Amino acid sequence: MARVGVRLDANGRVAARERLLDATSALLGERDTLDISLNEIAARSGLNHGLVNYYFKGKEGLLLALLERDAARALSELEHLVGQNMPPLTKLELHIRGVINVYFRYPYINRLINVLQSGNADMARELARIFIAPLQKFQARIIDECLRAGDIGFVDPTLFYYTVIGACEFLFHSRNTLPYLSGPPEITSKLKEDYADHLVRFLLDGLKIRSEQPA
Repeated sequence: MARVGVRLDANGRVAARERLLDATSALLGERDTLDISLNEIAARSGLNHGLVNYYFKGKEGLLLALLERDAARALSELEHLVGQNMPPLTKLELHIRGVINVYFRYPYINRLINVLQSGNADMARELARIFIAPLQKFQARIIDECLRAGDIGFVDPTLFYYTVIGACEFLFHSRNTLPYLSGPPEITSKLKEDYADHLVRFLLDGLKIRSEQPA
């Protein structure tokens, strides 16, 4: 059965464009670098590397398309969460866990953003439109719900965004250093869940304590 939202060709096979994106995602997820060649992508996808130019106008276009696809999937889940009828604090917890899950699924996402926007103001603006601004907007809406419900004390939504993204970026960008630290030598599902539990307690307990302090 095909995955939801995946394009198929006339014969019911995953379309070439999607196969190239899947191959790129798999290679980037295995490595701590964006330095993968078109030949490697072609070999992983089973397609001719010339199709990268045909569909994406080169490697940069391929990486941007991958970021757009991954961001769309992540933001769709977040938009669904924002619309749910549940306690605001529960939404905020699920949001934090969701961001960690995005980084676990796509550990290269921030590296893609950093490399693509480097020295290119137009690209930086496009990346903000695709992923950063929508993520901040949804996060700010959840924080506002928590504030109006009296669940948390005041927190600057932008600084909260920096905190959550920074916490995720450090762990998933530092995979090569894990074997030399005192914890697990690799990022497993258990480490991801333990880290999510820690970050949720660390952030939400602090915000709740601030809400209980006298004005």
